[in-house]
Amino acid sequence: MANNLSKAFSQLITLVMQKPSAATHRPYPKLRNFILDIMREGRRKNVINLLMEAELAPIRNHIELHARQHGEHVTLTSFICKAFADAVDEDRSVQAYRQGKSKLIIFDEVDLAVMVEREVDGHIMPVTQIVRSANLKNIGTISQELRQAKTAAIGDTGPLNALDKVFFALPAVLRKVVWAVMRWDPQLFKQLVGTVGVTSMGMHASGPAVVFPITPMTLTLSIGAVFKKLVLENGVAVERDFIQMNLGADHDIIDGAPLMRFAERFKSKLYSAD
Repeated sequence: MANNLSKAFSQLITLVMQKPSAATHRPYPKLRNFILDIMREGRRKNVINLLMEAELAPIRNHIELHARQHGEHVTLTSFICKAFADAVDEDRSVQAYRQGKSKLIIFDEVDLAVMVEREVDGHIMPVTQIVRSANLKNIGTISQELRQAKTAAIGDTGPLNALDKVFFALPAVLRKVVWAVMRWDPQLFKQLVGTVGVTSMGMHASGPAVVFPITPMTLTLSIGAVFKKLVLENGVAVERDFIQMNLGADHDIIDGAPLMRFAERFKSKLYSAD
């Protein structure tokens, strides 16, 4: 036994004394505190996930029709965001937040917190663009806001505004205090974070793929990748494009059956484009 311990200790010393491997050293971006905070708050939720998919052909038809009628092209993401906001608007209980232990705050406005990938201080990272009152805006306006979010100056009034940059540079202990206040005050949470979340990071993949995000929102839509699937058409197998999505819901507020009904209503909005 003593001999084995001696050998193990010798091997450990050898490993420790080895020259460091070649590597690039970079400072950890302070603005990634945004991701750390979101993850920490999200882990406080009892989240249930619902995978779903939608055929792309009718959605693309609506986008093409919009382009012909209005002379503007809207993105697939903005189209899905509008359908999502309208589905939430029909049952706003899916964007309720607890205030204390005995009260729920259910907002009238649907503020979409949309994750947008940007370069920040030399690093590619997701930032949040809040589309205010998305349930009252048309697809064109939402699409324009999301386009601007990809080019607006960081630290100004767009995604990751001046307040955000200062906040996420604060020490963790101070940020935790602010998050605790927001957790107690849904009105403040709405103003700073939004009411429902949308992430489309999965659209950068190919084949069936979707992200299960960890967020502090009551309801989060994750837009996944486009993939091909065989379906029967008049008894013949044909290939169609589908998009995979996931709905992540706080089970403290949303139960499984209401989430399933919301998913059906959301899919109906995607196909009808009302």
